[in-house]
Amino acid sequence: MTRFYSAKEASERLGVSRNTLYAYVSRGLIRSEPVSPAAKSSRYHVLDVERMATRSELHKAPAKALQGSIDWGAPILESEITLIGDETFYYRGHSVPQLAAEATFEKVATLLWDSPLTVPNPQMCTWGETFIEHNKTDPPVDLFLRLLALLNKQDVAAFRFTPEATISAGTMMINCFLRIVTGTWPTQGIASHLATAWRVESAYATLLDSALILVADHELNISSFTARCAASAGCSPYAAVAAATHAFFGRRHGGNTERIRGLLDEANGRGSLYEVIGSRVKRGDPVPGFGHRLYNADPRSRFLLPRLPDRNGFISQALEASSTLLGGAYPTVDFALVVMEKELALPEQSGTHLFYLGRLAGLVAHIMEQYAQNQPIRPRARYVGVQP
Repeated sequence: MTRFYSAKEASERLGVSRNTLYAYVSRGLIRSEPVSPAAKSSRYHVLDVERMATRSELHKAPAKALQGSIDWGAPILESEITLIGDETFYYRGHSVPQLAAEATFEKVATLLWDSPLTVPNPQMCTWGETFIEHNKTDPPVDLFLRLLALLNKQDVAAFRFTPEATISAGTMMINCFLRIVTGTWPTQGIASHLATAWRVESAYATLLDSALILVADHELNISSFTARCAASAGCSPYAAVAAATHAFFGRRHGGNTERIRGLLDEANGRGSLYEVIGSRVKRGDPVPGFGHRLYNADPRSRFLLPRLPDRNGFISQALEASSTLLGGAYPTVDFALVVMEKELALPEQSGTHLFYLGRLAGLVAHIMEQYAQNQPIRPRARYVGVQP
């Protein structure tokens, strides 16, 4: 995917003169930077240009513009949470890879929520514990979804839709999911709690914080957009997260980790991930976990993979396959999380659970932002059926 337009390309895309393009830059509407340190010409960020172009097209030809914007088009909602830039991304202006190297998940949740996590309501925890114990044989995600329905019924205060009430609900949900996947309520930092429960080697314990931070949000992905739609309808934080959870575990979103896990299991059986990928390429079969439509190389996996051990050879073989078999398609964060699960001998499905746990913080941030905007999300359809 092209990351920059030349001045000629940007002007043509916007349908404006060079002088108007330069005016947009001076007003901070479009970011530009020199083509090279010595060059006099500049290049212009595609995302900024496309955002402006889509707004213009909505006025000129709304049906055509909306049709193009739904599938990986320009953002259709304004948000102050996450900016996806050129080969990296930011939470409220802070570099996420830098946060992953220096911060804790709690500090990043505080950044996303503009307020720290609270202490869970003891009465709610008691209800949650009773429910979890009575249903502990259920798969973790199914159990959590059922628990969300209970919390939605019991926590009437969450329907105030204030930041404080939503943060309280968000804290409760994170603690409940931790209780489900570890068997105990957290009494220490979230990553430390996971490291203790999953018996992570001390040398790699901080990577749990990093992973949670890296996956906390990624702008208007399917689950975040679903959460915002539910919140805009006046659903409680619990109901909005429940809707987003179903979307998250769809096979084209977080559920993709199951296909990656199958790929690595197949590699274990044949003794070589590189051979398995090569075999799939020859057959024309998909290779899950490689290539991201927003980046040449996913910055989240670029952070995690070099910091993980490579006892099974998955990382080195994946990188070799990326360059020689897959046209440079770099491993994604989904791949990195499943590799983390395998390399650190974490419980089965923990890579997926880690992804979802981190994303809970971002979902709550989007729900809060949507409540503050206080308007329904209601796109129009272009009817293509039988005419009356």
